[in-house]
Amino acid sequence: MSPLDAVLLVVAFGLILVGAELFTNGVEWLGKVLGMTEGATGSILAAIGTATPETLVPIVAILFTNSVEADDIGVGAILGAPFMLGTLVMLLIGVTAYLLRVRRRRTTLRVDRAHASRDLAFFLVMYTGALAIALIGPLRDIKGVIGWVFLPAYFFYLFLVLRTPAATPTDVEERAEEREAFDALSFAGYLRRAGARLDPHDPPAWLIVGQTLVSFGGILLGAKIFAAWIDAFSHAMGFNALLVALLLAPLATELPEAANSLIWTKDGKDVIALGNVAGAMVFQSTIPVTIGVLLTPWVLGPFGTVAAFFALASGLLIYVQLRFRTTGDALPLSSLVMGGSLYLVFILYVVRSLLAG
Repeated sequence: MSPLDAVLLVVAFGLILVGAELFTNGVEWLGKVLGMTEGATGSILAAIGTATPETLVPIVAILFTNSVEADDIGVGAILGAPFMLGTLVMLLIGVTAYLLRVRRRRTTLRVDRAHASRDLAFFLVMYTGALAIALIGPLRDIKGVIGWVFLPAYFFYLFLVLRTPAATPTDVEERAEEREAFDALSFAGYLRRAGARLDPHDPPAWLIVGQTLVSFGGILLGAKIFAAWIDAFSHAMGFNALLVALLLAPLATELPEAANSLIWTKDGKDVIALGNVAGAMVFQSTIPVTIGVLLTPWVLGPFGTVAAFFALASGLLIYVQLRFRTTGDALPLSSLVMGGSLYLVFILYVVRSLLAG
């Protein structure tokens, strides 16, 4: 890899990471300007904001990358996000909570049991369906029809989220954590530090729209550079393009969500930390999957298949703990660590396969 390639990779990562943070913040404020309720803002606009990078990367790869490996890059990006969230990010949340158990004054993760169980159940059903389409020939033959199931399924999930009133103490706590997490417009804060007379907590509409559009453009440009880089790198090194995208794409697209969840765990905001990841997994098992099933042959290959199975196994472990072993809203950290460890197992599997091949 040449110095220029390294610079392009850093630029792509930077555009996607910074763009993701600013875009999420921008759409949160758009919800407030449009007068949407807290539930709608958090569940719909926040979901759109945080999921934009991981959706744009496969779209750009599939539609705008002029290469025979374009579909593999797109599929790898689609599979990589739920795999990383369900394994590595869950592992890091569990480890963070354990290492800071004295400061946090508890050895468990305080969660919204009902909502987290619902999200993980939805993920398990939809992602299993996506995997079945890839592995079962008759289903793949009609994927152009059944691939449309995932899109309305996500809107049905949003309906379930929005119809649930915020009544329990845990619901109230989650709303408070969301308000603290997204409380000021980033651009207004930057301009204020530069001397402008702007209140980051009461920004003008034009600045909100400007931040949203600029950050979206940054993500789009970063996704284009990133997809082209993966294509060139996999060709130069002789690596499987799907594998490269599967491992590298989520580092760019999911890092903001992962970082936020770890910060929230450190600060004791467990409800939003786990809810952020579980909700993202639901999105990953529906909208991006729709793109992959309808616009690519949806062939996962050995690496993609193993990653998908591991993501399901980790999600299932946590779901079983939530439903059958959780006392109240206290989730044992063992399920997060056990399921998350599958990421390390996958890395060992990849290394062994590459050395053997």
